[in-house]
Amino acid sequence: MKKALALCLVAAALTGCGSVNSVLADRHETVEMYHVFDVKTKATPDQMIKAATEGLARNTNSVTHNRPLQMGNKIPAEPGRFQLVDMADAFKGSGMGAILAMSGNVPLRGAKCDGAVWNAKANRDIAGSDHLTLYTCLYRYRDGYQLNMFAVFRKTSGGFTQIAREAAQAMVGTPEQWTTKTIIDTVRAVEERAGTKAVYVEGQPELGELPKVDALTSR
Repeated sequence: MKKALALCLVAAALTGCGSVNSVLADRHETVEMYHVFDVKTKATPDQMIKAATEGLARNTNSVTHNRPLQMGNKIPAEPGRFQLVDMADAFKGSGMGAILAMSGNVPLRGAKCDGAVWNAKANRDIAGSDHLTLYTCLYRYRDGYQLNMFAVFRKTSGGFTQIAREAAQAMVGTPEQWTTKTIIDTVRAVEERAGTKAVYVEGQPELGELPKVDALTSR
């Protein structure tokens, strides 16, 4: 009986420890999303590029953008579309490639904007909460432009700071909400410059709610 009781106590203790560890363990989740918007306008590429750059800068820490030469290129009848690329492919056969392969993380993917009049990569990093990388491709076509946006964000949950994290997110918004806001604010900036409303074309997952502060910061 004593041995059985001792085994029961040990089992209960281990179960309790497992429950506590489940709550305190840090969790990291990578989420991908893309959304495409169509803007029918006669605005110039200069105007659209400036607007998109300003829109990205509203909610990110840094923006790196490129404007490839369009020498001899005719304006196509239909807009282009971004392509997903596995960033680890660039390191195949190298030591870095081996590190990425062994990391066990979700493959790092980015957007390739062949044919776009402008492309950008914006980053937002909130220590202890989330990191966002947002790729944007601006395609010109006969009736206007299409804005392709591909987002990858990695969010953290669990651990000793989860209570503080949840309290902060309750006030200012979740990583998902701020990713949505970053996309929407870029579209808003383009709409302002184009003088027309953008039409949503497609994307996944569905655009979610905006943070409550959007009512105060949107223009």
